Amino acid sequence: MKFRIYPVDASRIIEVTELLEKYKKTGKKPLKSSLVKALKVSNVTVQNALGAIKQLKIDKISDKIANSTLEEQRYWFRKVLQDYEPFLEFISFMSKGNEPPRAIQKILELYDIKRKPEDAIWTFQNWGVFAGIFKNKNFEFSDLIKQLKPSKIAEFEEVLKNELKIKIWIKEIIQDADAYLTNEEYEPLIKAIMYVKENPRNSIKLAGEILEDVLRKIAKDKEVDVRKKNGISEIAEELRKNKILASKHIGILKGVQVFLDRNIFDTFSSFRNMAHHGIDKSEMKRWELSEELAISYVIQVILCIKSLYYYVIKNQLTF
Repeated sequence: MKFRIYPVDASRIIEVTELLEKYKKTGKKPLKSSLVKALKVSNVTVQNALGAIKQLKIDKISDKIANSTLEEQRYWFRKVLQDYEPFLEFISFMSKGNEPPRAIQKILELYDIKRKPEDAIWTFQNWGVFAGIFKNKNFEFSDLIKQLKPSKIAEFEEVLKNELKIKIWIKEIIQDADAYLTNEEYEPLIKAIMYVKENPRNSIKLAGEILEDVLRKIAKDKEVDVRKKNGISEIAEELRKNKILASKHIGILKGVQVFLDRNIFDTFSSFRNMAHHGIDKSEMKRWELSEELAISYVIQVILCIKSLYYYVIKNQLTF
């Protein structure tokens, strides 16, 4: 996808989205001139709003935007921003101490975006304030998005409260492996983290499913047939058999323990089976899964996705 930054006020984007949705319901084809006249704005403003709607994929949730209160619209706008890679990286750079001009210059170069730095800064500032990410025009993070702390574990409690910060937190852990996950694949991973306290069982289930999806994606990319394989362990064994995965790098658990024959994926499968099934046939009791186990499991899944990417795509051993 070719990224662009359209300098237009977030409120205008919302207004144009609402009008487009109304036109859709009446069956009329919206003309740009009609939008200009209805909103009493310039042709350029409408053009930029239309561009931003497409770039941010707001058109996919236009019905939600049109039928929401202002606060709900802010929520949905924040939701699309967290899936807009240049803005997410901008937040990440700022959280590491980069001033806005420096952060935006990195974004423009990184994504080859042809836009004046001052226009790009104004746009991200405006969008961020509207979405409730910034308190004001000085780019001060709102209570919703606080300054990231040096320790990933120390900030975990705060991370749990916000989807955008969860995604930034994941991106900073998996680094380049971020490129291997689509927005659709990020969603269950984000939810897995959000559920660690209220529903550890579901948290583990979601994390296990995304890990299995990543393994199947690797198998497809490497043309290894795993259609008849069930679960994480069987897929991992098939990939190892085809020399796609290293025999040892996935045997690291919690950074210290190396499994030999019973590797990390077998352990993941055991935990996942606890999450998926009810009564343990051997014990005739249901396993109660703790918040601590869910946190440990989800973090290990994230690290495992990172490790798989670096080995399979970059031929590097890292965990």
